[in-house]
Amino acid sequence: MSTAQIDRQNNNRIGKAVLHVIIALYGLSMVFLFYKQAGWSGGAVYESDLPAHIKMIVEDGWYYSLTALIYQAFYRIPFTLSDGAPFGNLGIAVFLALCGLLSVYLTAFLLREIQGRSGELTALHLLGGLVLNFVMPCYVRGIADGRYIGMESASIWHNSTYIVMKMTGLLCVLYYGKLAGKYSRGISGKQWLCFTLLLSVCTGVKPSFLMVFAPVMAVFLLVDLFRKTPFSKIFVFGASVFLPLLVVLVQNVVLFGAETGNGWEIRPGYMLSLHSGYPLFSAILSVFFPCILLPFFRKDFLEDRWFSGAWLMAAFGFLEVFLFTETGSRAGDGNFMWGYSFSILMIFAVTLVKWFEKGKKILKGKKDKKYYWNMGVLGVSGLILCWHLYCGIYFYINLLKGVSYWMWD
Repeated sequence: MSTAQIDRQNNNRIGKAVLHVIIALYGLSMVFLFYKQAGWSGGAVYESDLPAHIKMIVEDGWYYSLTALIYQAFYRIPFTLSDGAPFGNLGIAVFLALCGLLSVYLTAFLLREIQGRSGELTALHLLGGLVLNFVMPCYVRGIADGRYIGMESASIWHNSTYIVMKMTGLLCVLYYGKLAGKYSRGISGKQWLCFTLLLSVCTGVKPSFLMVFAPVMAVFLLVDLFRKTPFSKIFVFGASVFLPLLVVLVQNVVLFGAETGNGWEIRPGYMLSLHSGYPLFSAILSVFFPCILLPFFRKDFLEDRWFSGAWLMAAFGFLEVFLFTETGSRAGDGNFMWGYSFSILMIFAVTLVKWFEKGKKILKGKKDKKYYWNMGVLGVSGLILCWHLYCGIYFYINLLKGVSYWMWD
């Protein structure tokens, strides 16, 4: 092994150690944030959906999500904290922080899989995982009601079911990636059951992930059918969504049953326009980094299923947000947004990998006019990524200070 290789390995170890510490500190800060949110009783300080979720479960017995079972378990522990809060507040805060922490590492694994690599995570994978769990919309004052409200983001800290769905959704995507390349040769019953259960648990937490994932899986299976993959293999693999779809039907009864007074309707553009006078502009700024590079990597739609799959998820997710809205007491909640929020994480992930790999190739190439043009595109897009990251860090720091997630600015 050469001296240069040894130096690279040492630098990677040091980088990973530093990043593990930063990620751990991020986890501790989330415990603080979620504990404060769990105790919110009104006003704009540490405002969150979490107390409403807790009340619907602990007081009303409304089991709309599998998180209800975990929350109930914590609140059954007969212990009061020194500040008078029930132990359940702390238990839920730690649980949600662990989910947020796992999302960082799972995102790092996702970046590694998109690259087609194996082995241990590198410092760059960990850094990418951390960055992608902070990026938020590029904020321009006046285009929406706030830095989050009226925009679309994958980084969300005020909705507990999304936090858990994001973590379980990443597990589903990673396991799907493992099976997708070999299902045509046959997968074991254990693998099929594991994937089905993962999808079912994720759907049980929040159905939004399945609503963007299942259509993309169906598109890929249809493409494989035209490519002469045996129908029996396609049917077996596709059947993994049957149980999760049954879960969605049960949730639909709980959420939109006649006795709830809630429902949904097709109302194009309504939800997007509720909190922004410029919904198209705010939608573009929410995913500015992936959008500006999309023409640069357009050939990857046909060559890379990670890339095309992520953008198809985003397309289905955005269509859902555009077309549907709820009626009744939940009419303005934007609950058709959550699947698209997860899709944003996916398109940021595939674009980040392409951007990084393209940059390495360009740096090794000939310094001609094309070189400087490409470097300009990569440089500008890198600045836009930094803008996304700055907005996310600014948002999170203010959440820690107690500012409402509405965050009018």
